[in-house]
Amino acid sequence: MLDFSKKLSGNNSDKTTNPIAIYDSLDRASDKGPLRPAQAAVLEDWFYRYKEKKDVIVKLHTGQGKTLIGLLILQSKLNSSGLPVLYLCPSKLLVEQTCEQAKQFGFKFCRVDRNNQLPQDFIDGKSILITHVQMFFNGFSKFGLRQRSLDVDSIVLDDSHACIETIQDAFTIKIKRGEPLYGDLLSLFGSDLESQGQATTEEIKHESFDAFLPVSYWACVSTPKSRTV
Repeated sequence: MLDFSKKLSGNNSDKTTNPIAIYDSLDRASDKGPLRPAQAAVLEDWFYRYKEKKDVIVKLHTGQGKTLIGLLILQSKLNSSGLPVLYLCPSKLLVEQTCEQAKQFGFKFCRVDRNNQLPQDFIDGKSILITHVQMFFNGFSKFGLRQRSLDVDSIVLDDSHACIETIQDAFTIKIKRGEPLYGDLLSLFGSDLESQGQATTEEIKHESFDAFLPVSYWACVSTPKSRTV
């Protein structure tokens, strides 16, 4: 009697998780030679010391092949867990370049369709999804929010410095000075701003364009509900 449950379980035990071994197994273009020593050193260090850790930063000089390292790390995680993995680029142009590299090196990858829908191969943990950071960090994210969010096992953020401004914008509400809400907020948090810098607060009130102060989080927490706007 055949036990089909073993075939249907999606077991990834036969897939290598060592990124260097993964590279050797890729059906890559003929002009793609072996890993550079710096790439191999980073991948070996990650595999034996950091693969179970979160928030890992890889730093290399420009042109040292960080994109390939990121793709190999994601393929390792994909082979290990069988869960969705995501490669985020800072712009749509870099998505095109990353997809071209992934194709040349023989990675199985996918992209969102014309309607910005997530591909099934990504959801099923069958291939790496390559997309831009705006697709992930926005209030109407296709990846869902809170209880309805899609469980992604691992994310590589390409060129994190370039992504910071985009991520900040996704969590920022901009209110023009002439709108009533601007005055309401300035009045609501005026005392907190003055405690940080009275002179700067006066400059803000007098519409100085280069004057700004952050609202402290404790001011938001301690604000009475009756005064909220």
